[in-house]
This record gives sequence, C-alpha cells and structure tokens, in this order.
Amino acid sequence: MSKSTLYDNIKILEVEIVSISGDGYKVKYDFERNLISWNDGYIWNNNFMKFITSSKLEIIKTGLPKTNVIEWVNGYNNGEADKYGYTTANPSTWKVNIKFEDGSSLSGTATQNFPKDWNKLKTLIEDTTECSFRLR
Repeated sequence: MSKSTLYDNIKILEVEIVSISGDGYKVKYDFERNLISWNDGYIWNNNFMKFITSSKLEIIKTGLPKTNVIEWVNGYNNGEADKYGYTTANPSTWKVNIKFEDGSSLSGTATQNFPKDWNKLKTLIEDTTECSFRLR
C-alpha cells in the first residue's frame, strides 16, 4: 500500500499532549463524520466540536502524510525512539491513536521523548483547529 493510500485510509486520528500535572490538549479528527473535537485541559469552556470545512480537509489530506505520524508511531512501538525522536528535559507525554477504515488501529505514546516530526503534526493541528497545541 502506498504512503498516500495509507494516510487516505485513516478513519479517526486522535492526538494528545499532556503535562506532568495532567493538563494538556486532545484533538480528534473523525473523517467518517467529518468532525474535529477539541478538549482543552486548561480552560474547561474551551472545548468544542465542529465540522471539518473543505479548506481544512484539504490542509489535512495534503499535510498529514508529510508529518510521517504513522511511520514514527510504528517506530516508537518497535523500540526505535532514538531513530524517530529525541529526548527532552520536559516531562510531558504525547499520545497518538489512529483507526483505519479496515478496522485496524495503531497507537503510540512516549514521555520525555518527542518525535523529530512532532512540529509538523503540531502545526497541522494548529492550522486546522485554530488553537495552540503547546503546553503551558
């Protein structure tokens, strides 16, 4: 399966970033229902759910393969954190859950180690939610 086909077959993408205190953000892209859900762990009334507009969907469809999120989640799961990420002094945690159209899923997480392509995913999230995806 080609890289673009693999990314085109994502049904749900959930990305979370959490500080040591448990505060953070979670975004969920539901491509089947065409929705973005946002959960703000800092400000309780900043949670929302909205439709993915055609312009935002285009940003996601062209930008998501460039984040290499599937590759680095697989890499972390295979014990290759040094190849795909870097150690940080910040004790925050990232989590990614991906569900594919065929029913399969892929999940990964790490603490104090962030993927080298994290900023690509972070920028994509910020561009499509219009919210900051940076811990305070």
